[in-house]
Amino acid sequence: MTTVVAVIGTGPGAAALRERMARSPLAIRIAGAPEGAALVIREGPAAPGTYLGLADAARPDEFVLHDARAVGYLADLIEHFVVSAATSVAVRRPIQAEWARIGSDRRLRRRLRHFRESDYDWAGPESIEEGVFAGEGVLTDGDAQVRVRLRLLGHVDPLDGHYHWGGTAFGPQVRDWKQRRISWVEVSVDGREPVPARLTEITPIGDVRIVGEGAPPYALEPLVV
Repeated sequence: MTTVVAVIGTGPGAAALRERMARSPLAIRIAGAPEGAALVIREGPAAPGTYLGLADAARPDEFVLHDARAVGYLADLIEHFVVSAATSVAVRRPIQAEWARIGSDRRLRRRLRHFRESDYDWAGPESIEEGVFAGEGVLTDGDAQVRVRLRLLGHVDPLDGHYHWGGTAFGPQVRDWKQRRISWVEVSVDGREPVPARLTEITPIGDVRIVGEGAPPYALEPLVV
């Protein structure tokens, strides 16, 4: 299933975001108008009181691109939206209220370097956080192994009926693998049988996107019907 994201604007920030999303391995289509889009990104000045100058809890699924420094942050948000099979996202009101008190340009620069999905409420077919795996795993390429920190989640695609999972692998070793053009690896968590996965890209903040199809490397909660 392709997620449609509207990027509205003609400035350098909008152009950079379009270029960045064109390189994404995920099924994302960039549109120029908000009709039919799951997310809308508008290039323009930041409104007073918005979180990081980007998000307003009163306007879910809409974001403002006010600064070229926010391109990587918004790209990470969009990709998390897709990987998690979310249907809506909004900044959490307590986070926005806290930012209204403590926000500064220095803090803005720091926070834009690291997208934090916990700053947002994610709506979907079921609670997103319930399906998140966050912990250590082992990536294997031939005889070489690296232990990395992983944050993964997945969903069943209603079109193909397959389970799709993905997320982020953290650490300089896995980044080095991707820089050496290693793409296909096996992932094992808690001693389980390894499963195949693909390292897709290095994110703007230096972590590595990882995706897989079929049984994930982590345990799934029993399905309740």
